[in-house]
Amino acid sequence: MNLAAITLASNESARIAHGLELVTGALTATGTTVRRDPELAPRSSDTLRILVGVRGADSPIGDLEEQDVLLYNTGAPGEGGFYLAHLPGALVVVTGADDAGVLYGCQELARIIARTGGIPRDLDRGETPDMTLRGPAIGLQKTEVEAPRQVYEYPVTPDRFAWFYDREHWLTVLDDLFEHRANVIYLWSGHPFSSFVALPDFPEAQEVTDDELALNAATLGWLTEEADRRGIWIVVKFYNIHIPLPFAEHHGIPLRQPRPTPLTSRYTRAAIGAFVAQYPNVGLYTCLGEVLQGDRYGKEWMLETIIPGVLDGVKSAGLTELPPLILRGHAIDPLPVVTAAREVYPRLYTEAKYNGESLTTWNPRGEWQEQHRFLASLGSTHIANVHILANLEPFRFGAVGFIQRSAQAMKHRLNAQGLHLYPLFYWDWPYSPDRAEPRLRQIERDAVWFHAWLRYAWRADRDPGAEAAHWSAVLAEQYGSEEAGAAALATYEAMGQIAPLLVRRVGITEGNRQTLSLGMTLSQLLEPEAHRTWPDLWQSHAPGGERLQEYVERDLRGEAHLGETPIDVAADVRHFAALATRAADSGRPHVRLAAEEFSRLRQDAHALALLAEFYALRIEAGALILRARSMAFRGERTDVAQLERAAELIETSVAHYRALAELTDTTYLYANSMRTPQRRVPFRDGKAYGHWRECLPEFEEESAAFTAAVRSVAEQGWPLPGSGPGAQVVPFRAAPVEVRAGTAFDLDVGQSVFSDRSVLIERVAPELAGIRGWRMSAERTASGPADVELDLPADAHLLVGYVKSPDPQWLQVPDLEVNTHADDQGGLDPVLRSAIEVSIPAARSDEAQQLPVDVHAFAFTAGRHTFAPGPGAYLVLGAVVADQEFTRRDAADASGGPPDLLQHLLAARSAEEVTA
Repeated sequence: MNLAAITLASNESARIAHGLELVTGALTATGTTVRRDPELAPRSSDTLRILVGVRGADSPIGDLEEQDVLLYNTGAPGEGGFYLAHLPGALVVVTGADDAGVLYGCQELARIIARTGGIPRDLDRGETPDMTLRGPAIGLQKTEVEAPRQVYEYPVTPDRFAWFYDREHWLTVLDDLFEHRANVIYLWSGHPFSSFVALPDFPEAQEVTDDELALNAATLGWLTEEADRRGIWIVVKFYNIHIPLPFAEHHGIPLRQPRPTPLTSRYTRAAIGAFVAQYPNVGLYTCLGEVLQGDRYGKEWMLETIIPGVLDGVKSAGLTELPPLILRGHAIDPLPVVTAAREVYPRLYTEAKYNGESLTTWNPRGEWQEQHRFLASLGSTHIANVHILANLEPFRFGAVGFIQRSAQAMKHRLNAQGLHLYPLFYWDWPYSPDRAEPRLRQIERDAVWFHAWLRYAWRADRDPGAEAAHWSAVLAEQYGSEEAGAAALATYEAMGQIAPLLVRRVGITEGNRQTLSLGMTLSQLLEPEAHRTWPDLWQSHAPGGERLQEYVERDLRGEAHLGETPIDVAADVRHFAALATRAADSGRPHVRLAAEEFSRLRQDAHALALLAEFYALRIEAGALILRARSMAFRGERTDVAQLERAAELIETSVAHYRALAELTDTTYLYANSMRTPQRRVPFRDGKAYGHWRECLPEFEEESAAFTAAVRSVAEQGWPLPGSGPGAQVVPFRAAPVEVRAGTAFDLDVGQSVFSDRSVLIERVAPELAGIRGWRMSAERTASGPADVELDLPADAHLLVGYVKSPDPQWLQVPDLEVNTHADDQGGLDPVLRSAIEVSIPAARSDEAQQLPVDVHAFAFTAGRHTFAPGPGAYLVLGAVVADQEFTRRDAADASGGPPDLLQHLLAARSAEEVTA
């Protein structure tokens, strides 16, 4: 038949219209004449009839269902799903559960026509996606903070985000995403409203010029329409409580707003309402944690500010149904918020991270798995967020088997119904970190990453053998031969195992503050708790197993090892590195197309092999060092030969790192896309230590210092003469400070640290001699906003004591994993561990509880300030000068016990560990 008549059985939305264009174009390309009939014509021997539309009882498609002509052999289509059938009488049906499903049905039919030259007469099949939301996050973010603005805060302007206004680029991205059935783009911003809406009641909030505001509105409006044609929903993400810089300056309030105020609530509600009214087809996606003390105020802010703002916008826009509102389960306990919010806003979707801020395993478990399952059980759409990928930066990742199994875990282990996918180099979108001119774009460089996740979000449970054949063919087309395609796939699969294995077993965190590819110091590997480990990493985002310290202790006790061990990982990463480099090298002679990109893939494989060997050697050395340390604590003879062997392994690891620095000097601009002080492992500051060449001197110095320390043990024995108790320390230098609502006191034994509770000092480190603390009300700091007003005549560090107890009555040290702003003033890590010991009378016993107190130092400039750390009681221990150097030593039991061999071996502190 050379004539086709298309009849539409439902309203012609933008999505269905686009689908009809695809089918018409495919038929026309075969020489078929296509016409549109308003009603389904009678059957004819010379005309192929095509009926297109959403399922419905009052439509021709509903009639075919009632007549048992359209029977859905593979099941009726669900949300976003389609069904194609060639029925008797030369009738082809394209239907779906909704407009998106019909669009995908048209897309699939057009593909079939293009592939076969027509429509098979036995066509009878359909598909429904596993996940109802599938798409990438794209950040309106930069690699560096724009002071005085906070992290995440960037007004949307052409000079900051030229790509946002590049419509040709957007069309490339949208077409690529539609080709792989993505149906959402999550646009991330700290506070987008001041760049997209004008508020008559708050003109001081606008952060862009009127011309820029108009351009932004036109761009977002165009983007929303073009995306919708392709079945893609635009969602805008915002944090809380963020306010525009000019708004803060106008009202004389700080940018950092950890709790609601009437002013910030009125402004935020107005901004949200105006945004929803102006952009009714753009979704909203909110995070209640980080700046906002979410566990204390998140429910209030959601119910009294955000949801009322959305409802204001719904009313203004005249919408007949509530738009979905997505809530992140991040930095808060989502249970009370979700439970209360759903009562007033039933279309509440939820989101939680998949493997935290890395990609670590396809078997998530523990508390993280339970949180996903709870959120998924609420009956709404729950989204799994593949977030940041801090452990994968900057290399390519195309381990499609790993990705497929992760999508299966989302479906079967987490019960997720949506995918939120970060790019591999999020903070620098749209560019990749490769050293190339012109710069490579991530949508092209990392096509396998995007396409694989979207493929398996659509349908996770596919035959592994068929999938290997599929991806080999995809890569063969890219590189010009079957051999090159097979080699590229083998390279991707093998090298994709290395970073997940390493970070989950020896990493400090899955979070944003560690750049795994830049390595780890000996201190981070051997005493990770001193660097604020994130236990969820191995308790939820890894299979069961042992950390390095546990491995050594079990070995010394002669106990059997459990699960995955660091030594297993050292062997595994070497194995996969060898597979990856062999595959890449073998495929190179067979490349016929895209030779430069294959060369970059091969260089990535060799770089990861060097990194794998660096870590494997350090793991082996670490086991020897920790074994020697444990034996020294037991009073056994120190095996100097083992320490010398460890020094050799460390030196060899640095040689591999040196080769890695040389290789990457020609291939990468930098290793991490977040070039801010939030990146702390291996070294503090992601800009100063953003490339291997910048880290290499630190590792070389560390190796030399370790070798010298071992030599001293070899020459003098252990303990070293004079290394016993009572090592001299230098007192801190006090700085003047006035704390309102507090009373000054000397930090001496027997003093009470609170004005209304008997909590007595039992021991105090000599560094604090001469420092005066300030007695505050324990009840006030424990039960309400624990703010402290202080005056400083000069720049200084405020010393704050954190009682080391998980009891919520005490202020808890925040985590960068859930609060990116936690270290803005440098107070995250203790500068003197166990500096004070206090006694707390027991409620029902004569015995007092003894608790250690860590000292943290927060940097302040001269002037009047408010210190607002959050709920829980804490100690105000005075102030020290701004240039005070801190050793970060552990002052506990300084007067007794054997010296620590490990502390001697690691005496040369790394750049990550020293704060001046």
